Amino acid sequence: MTQETERNLPKIGYLYHYPRLDHPTEHFRLDIHVTSEPTGLHFDVLRVLIPTKTDTETIKLLKVTHPWPYEKSAGVAPGKIIMEDRVGKKEEAFTFGGQLTISNQDEQTSCILVSSAPILEISEAAPVHMHLAEEVEMILAEMQAKYSDHKEYEQQLCKLDSLRLYSACLNTLLVKYENFPQKTERLNRLLRFLKSEKVRLQEAGLAGYPHLRIDDLFG
Repeated sequence: MTQETERNLPKIGYLYHYPRLDHPTEHFRLDIHVTSEPTGLHFDVLRVLIPTKTDTETIKLLKVTHPWPYEKSAGVAPGKIIMEDRVGKKEEAFTFGGQLTISNQDEQTSCILVSSAPILEISEAAPVHMHLAEEVEMILAEMQAKYSDHKEYEQQLCKLDSLRLYSACLNTLLVKYENFPQKTERLNRLLRFLKSEKVRLQEAGLAGYPHLRIDDLFG
């Protein structure tokens, strides 16, 4: 591998950006750099699967590889993002929705997801985020069960504002677990995180939905 090629390869496979919530113009972001040439220096993303919105407001799992000659932008639906390397290892994230921009460079394809709501890292390195993602997936599964037509559920999910959905999930989980008997330490950690998130959103002027629950969005 030449020195020029080494410089062009991605310096990192993926990177989460967590803005200061006291700056409302900033957004949450996840950068994913897809390459067919592994560096061996970090988690090398060979392909990424992203839940995207179609023109009919249903959800399509977009599989991005390098090089990428297709659409360069897409609306992202709430759901799980899966990054895979060349040996089948996976890293995952959960998004409440946002906007995806895809750009090609010589040695990589960059997928930039921007959202007004946090993008949760699903890994042992971020146990509270992983727990919250699990809880949100259960909440959405309960909402999906209310619809006899899966397409109708997806259309409603695609219409939701990501920050409204995030706020509704926080409020729903606080109501569900705040007076829960025999709380485990894992549950207590989640509750502390949920409360701190509500405070942070309020301080940033972003908590316009203090009483919004998930049923309000899928009523």
